[in-house]
Order: sequence, then structure tokens, then C-alpha cells
Amino acid sequence: MAQGAAKKYDVGLDLTSNELRCTAISRRGKEMILERFAVGEIPSSVFAAGRVAEPGQLGSRIKEVLKENGIVARRAIISLSGKAAITRIIELPKMGAAQTRQAISLQINQYVPFPPGDTVYDYKVLPAREGANPAMQEVLLVATRATTVDSLIATMRSAGIECEGIKITSLAAWNLIESSMEGYTSAVGLIDMRDTVTDLSFFLKGQFRLSRPVELGYNNILAKVGQLLGVSAQEAEEYLKADPVDLTIPEDEIDPTEDNRLREALLSVFSGFVSELIRSIRYYESQAQRTERVGKMLLFGSGAIFPNLAKYLEDQTGLEVTDLSLSSMLQYRQGTYSLEHLNKESSKLPVAAGLCLEHFKKKKILNLMPPSYYTKAINKQIVVIGLVILACIGFWYYSVDKDLNSKIATLNSDVGQKEGEAARLKPAADDFDANKSDIVAQRPKFNQIFALFKQQRIWPEIMDEVGNRINDRVWLDQIDFESSTNTVSMEGVAVDRVDLYQFLINLDRSPYFTNTGVSENADTGGGGGGGGGGGGGGGGTGGPIGRGASGSPGPGTTAISAPAGARTQPLQDYKLPRGSFQPGASIEDFFQRDFQLAESIVWKFEVTTDLQNEIVNQDTAVQDIIQIEEVIEDVVNT
Repeated sequence: MAQGAAKKYDVGLDLTSNELRCTAISRRGKEMILERFAVGEIPSSVFAAGRVAEPGQLGSRIKEVLKENGIVARRAIISLSGKAAITRIIELPKMGAAQTRQAISLQINQYVPFPPGDTVYDYKVLPAREGANPAMQEVLLVATRATTVDSLIATMRSAGIECEGIKITSLAAWNLIESSMEGYTSAVGLIDMRDTVTDLSFFLKGQFRLSRPVELGYNNILAKVGQLLGVSAQEAEEYLKADPVDLTIPEDEIDPTEDNRLREALLSVFSGFVSELIRSIRYYESQAQRTERVGKMLLFGSGAIFPNLAKYLEDQTGLEVTDLSLSSMLQYRQGTYSLEHLNKESSKLPVAAGLCLEHFKKKKILNLMPPSYYTKAINKQIVVIGLVILACIGFWYYSVDKDLNSKIATLNSDVGQKEGEAARLKPAADDFDANKSDIVAQRPKFNQIFALFKQQRIWPEIMDEVGNRINDRVWLDQIDFESSTNTVSMEGVAVDRVDLYQFLINLDRSPYFTNTGVSENADTGGGGGGGGGGGGGGGGTGGPIGRGASGSPGPGTTAISAPAGARTQPLQDYKLPRGSFQPGASIEDFFQRDFQLAESIVWKFEVTTDLQNEIVNQDTAVQDIIQIEEVIEDVVNT
């Protein structure tokens, strides 16, 4: 036997009075494959009055048999046969589906022999037969007692298997046979030899037509043979296994000198079996008014102990009778079982295989599982799903609540720290608020003070720089500084032009002065009477630097006098580019005309200074002032 398999299967379970038959089938495309099967004995004591009397005991035995054969079952569809079930066709007026359901519900007690309230049934409306009354419809009805169904469900629960359906044996077997009978127009009879009964059923063009149980099953046959031989049924079975009897051997080939009592007993029993079979065939054909003829019979079940039984029945009935073997109907998983072992048991497995194939159908019909069971199962699933959802919601709420509590604790800690910091800074903030208005009111005064402070630092620097650049022969009479334009205006006296331009060169070389030269607005004329109340001089205008003729110069001052007969001419305007003067350069290059040198030159010119920016950018004190201004600006804007 095959040992343990981890995979779980949906199985078909065929229960007889003393045997369990199970199959597990998989599907690969359109091909069905027999994965595993099991056949095992079960004690007859678990059954009573056609139902399971000991569900717990039977459930335990089912688990044992499946485990021994390496089958782990998840869901199962179970068989129901013999007198435990009713299968019949009833006629009703043609009506809608809802009206048909209501009519059957109201009249069910007319069709079944079971007590009211203890009936489980299902039905199917059959296709109309040829020549049938168009105003009527045929309905296939299957029914059993509710207590029988309850005992089967309890058995499956004890075995740890979910019960998905309960189906009549003949209908289950047809699931396996149906595809091979497509296109067959005559009726087909099924002979299912079970333990205590043989189920005869007839199908036409894929539809169930009739079912009749014959009270002559495998156990009954052995009992009758034993009775004729004066032995027990068990001894009769041992005789048949030890010396199989082929009923198809002609009488003239039998050796009369041998002991033929077993053969004669078996022929006697099967003659009665053949009579019941022929009677059932005739009954079916008469019901169909001889328009539906039985073309062939299929034999399966527990008759493997009787060699060539199908051929014997064929000879006796005149109909084609064929052994139905599972190994000829399905592929099987090689390596799991030997073909010999499969062939030995395959005639017992068509019902179990048909039950298993029912799992692959989307809609299961003629199922005797009560609707209340599905309702309970659905309610149970809903409860389980609801509990899972509630658990998930609870876990989510716990996680969110825990996370929120953590965040709240963190925020409370931050708030506490901020409150402590605020309490510490509150005195300074109060003092700041008290002084803010005073700071805003005094801001204009601060600005004036800062401006004066900046400017008063410029003059000493300017005077120092000019003093360092002026030579001994140039005198400074006046100097002015315009802070808005950074312009320095100077006036003074020079001994001669060389001294004056040497001064210009020195200023040009200063890092604090730029654009050194004579400005457009300079107005310097020729020297006039100067010192000591000295003489007056005629002046000239029209240029930035001019020379005038002096009639009588004053003491200490020498004017630049023009040549005789010429009027006073100004020097040309000239702005000195930085670096233009070099030592030894000719002064004549900067004059465009000749003139006579006087004893002194009165001059006036402007220069631009970078001194203020240099001081502001370098002086730390002024930087502090700027920072103070920024602080005041922030205070005002706060």
C-alpha cells in the first residue's frame, strides 16, 4: 500500500454494509487521473435499520483506512443506496420553476414513504421525451430520511472530513460512464452488485429513467449458496475463492464424476438473479411503452469472485453485458499502485469514482445534503470570518491606540520642555516688551548719532592722508569733504607747476583717492596781488587752471603772467588717469601751450576718495554700530 501523502484530496466515499471504497481523482485539462484509492472492511455493527448507528466508530474506521492508503481527505461526497433512498420519476403539469418547487413541497408525502418532517429530497426536471404530453413534465425525485442524512454527516464530522454532498449510487456511477455513452441512442442498464442488494438502474441519452433494487447482493448470494451446501456464507466464500466457478462453461463439458455441488448451487442462485434482471428490463421497457429499448448492460460491484459473470448474464438475457472496470475508464498515477492491485479492486470503485467526479461540477444536482446544513455551515463561516475581522480590527485599534499614546506622550514631553523654556525666558521677554517702545521712539536719534560717528572719523583720516601726500612747496588754504559723493575739494598755492603736479601725482598714487585731477567745476585764475596787501593782478577765467598777468604782485605771491599782447588763457581741462604720472615725466606733455612761469600758482581742484569705505569696511567699531542698527531694525519689526 502507498504510504502518507501531504496533499489533501476531495474524495468520493462509497459506503456499503461491510466495506468502505474511496477514490481521489485530479484533473489535468480534460483528462481525469486516479491519484489514490482505498478499499477496506468496516464492521457491520455500525449500521442498523439502513442508517449509521455508530457514527463515531465508523468515522474512526474511515480515518484508519484512508491513512493506511496514504489519503488525506479534505472534503467528501458520500453514497446512499438500497432501501435507504427513493428514486422515482413523477409527472406534474408543466409550470415555472418556482411553481414546480412549491408543488413538490406540498405533495412530497404522496411520493415517499417517510414520515412527514423526516424527509430530505431533491429533484430535477427532465427533458421532454419523444411523443410525451406537452402539457406535462417529468421530474426526477430523490429522497431519504433526514435521520439517515444526519448520521452520515455525524460520521464525516467524526472522521474530520467536511461532507459536501450525499448522492444516490446509480446517479454517482453515471458520472463516470456518461462521457463514454455520448451518442448512444438505446437505453443503458447499470448492474451494481453491492453487499446486501443489487441496484438496477436505466439511463436513456444521459438521463435517468428507472431504478429498482434487487434483494440479491453479494452477501445474499453467498448465504444462499451456503444454505444449499449446508455451510456458512463465509465457508461458501472460501470455496468460491479456492475453486472459482465459471458459469459460462456448457453443461456437456462438465465432468459428471466430479463434485459439482458448488456449481449447481451457484447456478440455482443466479437463475433467480437473472429472472429479476429480466423482469426489471421488461418493466422499464413497458413503462416506456416499448419505445425505449435496452441496448446494453454494464456490470460492476462485488462480483469479481464470479468469473465471466458478465458473459453469463449476456447469454441468459440476450443483451450485451460488459464489465465496467475503473482501470479502463480513467488514467491512473503510475508508481502509486501496481496495475495488478488496481485491476483486482477496480470493479468495486465506479461509484466512488463517480462521487469524486462530482467535486468538479460547478452545480451539484440531486444532492441530498439538507439546505439547513449549508445554512449552518455558511453561518459558521460567517461567524469565523466575523471573528477574524473583529480580531483584525481589535489588533489594528490596539496598534493605532498604542501608536497614538506614544505620540501623545512624546508631544506632552515636548510641550513640557517648551513650557519650561518659556517660563525661563518670560522675564527677558517681559523686559524686552517693556523696552521695545523706547527703542522704537529713540531710533531716529540713534541713526543721527551713528551718521555723525561715521563722519567724524573721516576727517582725521583725510587730513592725515593729504598731509602725507603734499610737498613742501605746495600750501593748502582750504579743504572740503562732501560725504554724499565722497568728493574732496582743495584750494591752495604752489610755488611752481612742477610742485603742483607732483602733488597731483602723489594724490593719484594714494590708495584712498581716485579720479585725481582738475574737475569741471574748478575755477582757478592767474595769481593776483597777494600777501602784504600787495598788488592786484588781472585774472583770467575760462579754464580749470589759469594763469593771469600780474601788474604788481603782492608780497610772497608770484603770479603767472602771460606773454605781452596776449590775453589770459586757461590751462586745458584734464582728468588724471591713475598711474599716468611717472617719475621724470615731462610736464610739458600735459600742457598744450606755452606760458611764462610766475613766482606762484593759485590752484583749486577736486578729488574722489575711497577713504570712507576703507574705514567703514575695516573699522571694528563701525561694524559694531552696523550690528547695533540691525538689532534695532529686528526689534522694530518684531
